[in-house]
Amino acid sequence: MKKILALLLVCTTFLLTACGKDDKITIGNVIFESTNEWFVEAIAGMEDAAKKLDVNLIETDSRYDVNVERDLIQEQIKNKVNAIVVCPLTVAESGLALQEAINMNIPVVTWNTVVSPPPTAQVVVDNSKLGSATGEYLIEYIKANNIKKLNMLCIINTEFSIGVERCNGFMGAVHPLISNGTINMVADVKGHMYEETCVTVEKMMTENPDINFIWCWNQMTTNATVDTLKKLNRTDVIVAGTDMSIALAREMLSSDNVIAITTQQPYEMGYRAVEAAVKAAQGKSPEKSISIPTITYTKEKPDEIKKYIEDHKKFVKE
Repeated sequence: MKKILALLLVCTTFLLTACGKDDKITIGNVIFESTNEWFVEAIAGMEDAAKKLDVNLIETDSRYDVNVERDLIQEQIKNKVNAIVVCPLTVAESGLALQEAINMNIPVVTWNTVVSPPPTAQVVVDNSKLGSATGEYLIEYIKANNIKKLNMLCIINTEFSIGVERCNGFMGAVHPLISNGTINMVADVKGHMYEETCVTVEKMMTENPDINFIWCWNQMTTNATVDTLKKLNRTDVIVAGTDMSIALAREMLSSDNVIAITTQQPYEMGYRAVEAAVKAAQGKSPEKSISIPTITYTKEKPDEIKKYIEDHKKFVKE
């Protein structure tokens, strides 16, 4: 059913575009989650770029289904978009679907995640740094608070390349403290979606009540972890992770659990991706790799957190 709905969405959008056909450049856009706050912010960046550059933006959502993603890409090829912007689901399968577009001289710009073979351009974040930044902060936090021992649980990802890079970056940063015994690695468990992470964290906390620190690889697992700790009334457990949200920012201000979040800038990523796609559609050469810097928010700097909330509340439906 979700495949049918996604295809109906893209077909309807193309029909509407055709009915009001103009000479504007048309950029096809495929993402895999249009309701999550992080993606809503990225979409806002894309829409603002499209508006400023006066181009049509066709928005579609594969809903985490690689087959739907492939069909949406093929539909956009069929309808002769001038370029495609995509946050790919997989390196290989998404890359194969996008290669067909490139073979037909349709420029492809990826953002957030990567594909092989390489696209026309890619908008990226150093995901290793995204992970290591929270690890580096944790080291300073341990020193500042004279902590002798942390029992650590990590919510990790092995499915997406960006997840693997974040996890490796974090583990690399804290490895010296694991080696000297300051950090006891209780377990690393896979997590991705909210509900499954809630179940996993509750199970791990029940089996290992001495866990007092949890690191999470993305926004959804961090949100799920915080909510589960609140349910369990475990105010003694500290949390750090990647990808900020309004909910996490508010938690940092109101509770003791969340100590640090290192985040990407999804608005900037979306904006720069459409910008590069338009440039390629015009026959120009965009940068092959566009790097977006990360930002780390910490509990010790509440003014920065408050500014984040003020700047980003427009992306959340209260």
